[in-house]
Amino acid sequence: MSASALALVLAGAICHAIWNIVAKKVGGGLAFVWLFSLVSVAAAAPVAGWALLAHPQAFDHWMWFAALASGLVHVVYSLVLQKAYRESDFVVVYPVARGAGPMLAVVAAVVLLGERPSLPGWIAVAVILAGVFVSAGAIDIWRGSQTRRRYLGVLWGMLTGGFIATYTVIDGWAIKTLGMTPILFYAVGLVFRALLLAPFAIFTLRRTDALRSQWQEHWRAIILVGLLSPTAYALVLMAMQTAPLSYIAPVREISMLIGAFIGASLLKESVKRTQVVGAAIMLLGVAGLAWA
Repeated sequence: MSASALALVLAGAICHAIWNIVAKKVGGGLAFVWLFSLVSVAAAAPVAGWALLAHPQAFDHWMWFAALASGLVHVVYSLVLQKAYRESDFVVVYPVARGAGPMLAVVAAVVLLGERPSLPGWIAVAVILAGVFVSAGAIDIWRGSQTRRRYLGVLWGMLTGGFIATYTVIDGWAIKTLGMTPILFYAVGLVFRALLLAPFAIFTLRRTDALRSQWQEHWRAIILVGLLSPTAYALVLMAMQTAPLSYIAPVREISMLIGAFIGASLLKESVKRTQVVGAAIMLLGVAGLAWA
């Protein structure tokens, strides 16, 4: 994995951790998700326009399908994630979601996209995933020492991770197999997300005036998440052009390390000893993957 690809993924991980912490503090639902998606579209539009002029690309039917499918899965992922944050603590949901996602994505990259990591690459990926699950509390789950709230966090986190893996594979297919320009592909997906949510956001929430109240109460968070969310993933899509998806997916989970410790401090949630051990294991794996 090249140094430039690794730097892109790590920068994206930092952005991802920050916007998830902000989203957890808000604890919003459909209104929050739709409003920050509009901010994302507005921010991505000029960048996508520049990319289209610099690298003209005509979309065929498979490209449109990939963008629509990615947008649809991202919508469901965003709504499930917000529900998970309302049901349990950030330091439970976030690590589990970020751990389940790459595990499934690596398997899919090998089975569906035909990737073949080297032996050192496989070892590094296994070390990262082991660190993720240790940090997520897999040992406590095995011992049966979890509270009901933590169990809910694990369950919702696993469900969220499934959607993470799904959109990761779809996007990897679009970038690596279909040859789509990352920024342009992501911008089109953002538009689809906003359009898919629009009927529910406008008509379902109109009676409660939820959109207005969400904007008035959380406009700073909406703008921040709306900017950081596409930035985080656009960096990952750029890395996909030169690095295998089976390497990128685990390295992205360094955001779990960042999010767990920063989030615990800001959200006043406790950090367990296993999370510290898991973080050290993850860092060892990331260092190994840089040489794979």
